[in-house]
Amino acid sequence: MEKSLPHTALTGAALVFLYVALYDLSDWIVGTEAFRGTAGIIFLPAFIRLLGFLLIGYWVIPALFVAGLFCVDLGLGLGGKVVVSAFIAVGGPLGAFIAAKLSGLQPSLSNLTPMRLLLLSAFCSAGNAVFYHLGLNYAGVGGHSDIFMHLVVFAGDMVGTWAAIYFIKLSLEMFLKWRSNY
Repeated sequence: MEKSLPHTALTGAALVFLYVALYDLSDWIVGTEAFRGTAGIIFLPAFIRLLGFLLIGYWVIPALFVAGLFCVDLGLGLGGKVVVSAFIAVGGPLGAFIAAKLSGLQPSLSNLTPMRLLLLSAFCSAGNAVFYHLGLNYAGVGGHSDIFMHLVVFAGDMVGTWAAIYFIKLSLEMFLKWRSNY
């Protein structure tokens, strides 16, 4: 089903808010830049990249860019924030798009299975790790090119995405159980 522009814009605005809120929560829990000043081992906002792609497709990119402007710091000036935000806004959705095509995911999400969701989240995380690296290099931030740092970004995104998914799942189960008792 095709969504209207106002619906998409409202969803995008909500995603910006959720991304920033989850960024602050991740920062409070483990630090969003705890590993070498650039990566977190649990990055909850990664869930918003995947969720946004599933909800509004490529329209999530402007929302992720705006959210990145609120969150990216790394001691960069405004120009560096814009560059890194632009790169990370594209990487995750591009990875999810590739996974969706490879797995034959229907636009209606009617064939979204746990295995496809795992594949989507892995490609979304990998796309973000690659584009984050490219963004840092393009912004002139050196010293972030070793493979271990990119594995931490990938792992932090995967753990953050699945922590959010399981939190939602468990919350829904608890709500349904509570509701069935009344």
